[in-house]
Amino acid sequence: MKRFTLLTGIAMLISFSSIAQEIENKLHSNELEKLNLSFPITDTLVFNFPNEGKLILLFNKDEYEMTKLEERFKKVLKETTDFPEFKTLTYRISEEYGITKEDAVILDLERNYLPHVDQLELGLVLGMDYTGGDFTPQFGAKVMFNFKKFDIGASFTNTIYFPDRIEKNIKVNSNWFANTEFRWDRSDPKSNSANTFGVGILVNSKKSQLFQGTTMQAFYRRKISKDVAIQVGIIGTENLKTFYPTIGIRFW
Repeated sequence: MKRFTLLTGIAMLISFSSIAQEIENKLHSNELEKLNLSFPITDTLVFNFPNEGKLILLFNKDEYEMTKLEERFKKVLKETTDFPEFKTLTYRISEEYGITKEDAVILDLERNYLPHVDQLELGLVLGMDYTGGDFTPQFGAKVMFNFKKFDIGASFTNTIYFPDRIEKNIKVNSNWFANTEFRWDRSDPKSNSANTFGVGILVNSKKSQLFQGTTMQAFYRRKISKDVAIQVGIIGTENLKTFYPTIGIRFW
């Protein structure tokens, strides 16, 4: 599907200053100066595609072995099939700075050129929080619209509160929140499920025994495995005069 061409020594024929403005992962001038002193460009790896697109990697031979670099990027480019037509992308590769690291360049290519199909996601919410000194089970439902670099959607969740027993009777108090959620993943462009930020408001039809007056919440959720996430947040109640920190776990 793609044709790869390897060129070496081209850096000696091209003035670095003439292509500096075209480099995708630009460094600040002082960083660039230090990098050119420590690891000047000695080699260039060029990938040519049938759609007339081109990827150029500039690097120092003491940092990277040409064959290993070529092998790794070939695997990545087989998946990044949305590479633009008639466009040349140039990256500087070096482990000296975050944006020039090999992994960072690969991540940038995957974020921008992996094929993606927008879709609708439906799911359940299940977990447990520690809210203001009480354990509060959580359940509900969510809907998310999946885009290439982020997801956005809403959830309807119930914070369940068990008040003190009266005559040994167990009562359940439901606290329903309507939430807006934004989800993204900086470390894996193939998945938007790692980081979620959300805000919500209490919409109870019956009086809450845990919260009073206008009540809102904000939370951050971080996925730590395929099926488990940790969530931290804060709930403001009594017309946002009293605040409770929350910490909990969510399951998929």
